[in-house]
Amino acid sequence: MDTSHQQLRAAVIGTGQLGRVMAERFSAAGYLVAAVDRRMPEGLGTGVEGIAADLSTPEGVRAVCAELVRQPLDAVLLTAGAYAGGRTIEQTPPEELERLFWVNARLPFYVLHHLLPALRARKGRAILIGALGAMDARAKQVAYSASKSALHSIVQTAAQELKGSGATANALLPLTIDTPSNRADMPDRDPSSWVSPQRLADLALFLCSDAGRDVSGALIPVRGGN
Repeated sequence: MDTSHQQLRAAVIGTGQLGRVMAERFSAAGYLVAAVDRRMPEGLGTGVEGIAADLSTPEGVRAVCAELVRQPLDAVLLTAGAYAGGRTIEQTPPEELERLFWVNARLPFYVLHHLLPALRARKGRAILIGALGAMDARAKQVAYSASKSALHSIVQTAAQELKGSGATANALLPLTIDTPSNRADMPDRDPSSWVSPQRLADLALFLCSDAGRDVSGALIPVRGGN
């Protein structure tokens, strides 16, 4: 990563519970952070610029990416994601499949499509959030597993296409992340075995460091419980 001229800049796309932790962790590490979401992100502290953007259309993604690359960009952290499950293939509404494929696969494609040149120019890092559960097909999770599997393929393809540039692309594959919403949705589960958002952010920061420069195309399982 080229750090010789300017302060490092990172874009966090998706400021849900994990995205907020990522933004705060990278800001604390000295990055200038642009936090992007559908509504203007608030309460993220100094060193974080909130950007409201339409992340539901190709045109909206193109517009915000054009804004992000007005300055050098060293890291992109795509934390936006969606989950749905509990229905068989014949029970799954087609619109559910389309919704998850947009958030989990098409949005990552468009983000990388527009931002990889900027990352390549800075020997930067792209880090996306996959899903460990999508590594093996599971019953009643067709839309989630298929869309996250597509994300995994996109990341590995990006890594191949970045070879020789000094830039990298990787995906973190957590199991259940320990967030307030997951605790509320699953009150009978023991969260002590879940994945800490703070440790996910620390792992992302490592991948963005000079020590992580040789890791690219990795689908990194993050199981939690340790």
